[in-house]
Amino acid sequence: EIEKPGGIASVVRRVFGGDHNNNAIRVKGHGDLLVYRARCCNPIRGENVVGYVTRGKGVAVHAANCPNVVALMYEPERKIEVEWARDDGTPGAYPVKLTVFCDDRFGMLKQITAVISDSKTNIRNIEARTNNGQANIDIVLDIADLKHLENIVTGVRKIPGVHDVQRLQKV
Repeated sequence: EIEKPGGIASVVRRVFGGDHNNNAIRVKGHGDLLVYRARCCNPIRGENVVGYVTRGKGVAVHAANCPNVVALMYEPERKIEVEWARDDGTPGAYPVKLTVFCDDRFGMLKQITAVISDSKTNIRNIEARTNNGQANIDIVLDIADLKHLENIVTGVRKIPGVHDVQRLQKV
């Protein structure tokens, strides 16, 4: 059986109605679908993304490298192409959680927050844990896009005593 082009999209449009879409993401060829960022991977502007038509919630947008995407694609007909809408200059921010693995030393937190502050980035939350001279610092930041995130991660990694910086998918 061959499905008419736009079949899934028209069903989603009928169920969810008009202009409820997340302005940052759009379904290719359809401008009026309910679209939301999946919480399992929290994709940010600039990452490769894939859409999945959910039952009752619209189109979930996942990062292409999200482990859940493989599991969801057992029904490939529910996959739908999505893309980041053109940036219209409106500042948008996505919450992103990073964990910094570093030495527990005087001034480390100050240096990390200085890198973040110098990039004009808001810190939503920060928690630090120390053990045996090492520290794990969880930081939730407001990030504009992938390039913005990469600049911060690169800057933090340059700090002496920082061993690694990892992005956590769940905020």
